[in-house]
Amino acid sequence: MVTPREGHRSWRARALSRGPDPVVVVDLLQNAKAALAGVLAWVVALDVLGLEQPFLAPWAAVLVVHATVYRTVSRGGQQVAATFAGVFLAWACGAVFGVDPLGMGVMLVVSFLLGRHRWLRDEATTVATTGIVVLATNSIGQSNLLASRLVDTTVGIAVGLLVNLLVWPPLRDRAAWARADELPQDLADVLAEMSAGMSPDLEPADTEPWISRLRRLDTRIDEAWRLLGQARESGRFNLRRSRPAGLDDLTRTLHLLEQAVADALSMARTLATSAEHATLWSEEFRAPWKRLLGEAAEAISAHDTERLDAIRVQLGELAESLSTDSLPGSAWYEYGGLLVNLRNVVGAFITVGEWSRGSASSPRRSTRGPRLRRRVPGYSGGDDSAS
Repeated sequence: MVTPREGHRSWRARALSRGPDPVVVVDLLQNAKAALAGVLAWVVALDVLGLEQPFLAPWAAVLVVHATVYRTVSRGGQQVAATFAGVFLAWACGAVFGVDPLGMGVMLVVSFLLGRHRWLRDEATTVATTGIVVLATNSIGQSNLLASRLVDTTVGIAVGLLVNLLVWPPLRDRAAWARADELPQDLADVLAEMSAGMSPDLEPADTEPWISRLRRLDTRIDEAWRLLGQARESGRFNLRRSRPAGLDDLTRTLHLLEQAVADALSMARTLATSAEHATLWSEEFRAPWKRLLGEAAEAISAHDTERLDAIRVQLGELAESLSTDSLPGSAWYEYGGLLVNLRNVVGAFITVGEWSRGSASSPRRSTRGPRLRRRVPGYSGGDDSAS
């Protein structure tokens, strides 16, 4: 039986062998770009334009460097509008109510009401904080300071946009594929542990590590979907390439992985319920199902489609052989669910394997891309730089 400690060690060993995580690499590079944008905006505002209080320039530049160029452009426009709204709102509230708690309170209430508008929803805090700076520095009676606030912000946004557009504009397709590529092996490991741990004296506590790991896999699929959305968006306004490749294939792959993890989680919960109720299983079912579960884990790990096909046939034969009057009907609540769940997991990876037949992947891309990407058809390579 594979213990949770051993499973954790094997997971760490694979993580080290995979090398740098492309998602982490992309995020670190993006952080470096944000720092660069902040420094350049400070230099432009202070040394080039000679603004008296240039702190808003690096602040705006850091905030506007987003995961994609398109997001930087769209959010930059919203930030400019939010800053102008904050400055003029602070000026109006200060002129009418004075630079005191009443003026500050009215300004903040109106700022957050403006932030409820669909176009300014993501920048509601920018409206409020800009107004706070204007009122707190008592700039409402000094037109030069009000203009400086607007110039500072505009400089920061312009610098942030140029940095994100010209300095390694991110394409997120490799990061998205890398996250999806990790999931089959990790799922196979959990299935192998479930197979090894299925003993007649199974306790509910024994199933908790399986459920916990499958939930983490489900969370990572959500992260892969988020990265897929960024990858689709990253091709817009991008100077490197008009559109990242293989995203339709990744969409289909994620749907199948999502289904496989959901069915595996259903299996783990069924085993937990059975252990909690101390259900006595027939060895006619336990032994062959445990064997097929272990073989499925090995086949998924090896990307062995032919073996998965054979396992699916054997699952059908097992169901047919047990469909007799000698097996209590109540047993099928669990047996039937486990058979269907495992068949769905196997079927999902058979479908992924079938895509690889007749694949027309680019040799250049396939030699460097993740394993799953090499197994889906119609993926044409493009820029090999990190994305």
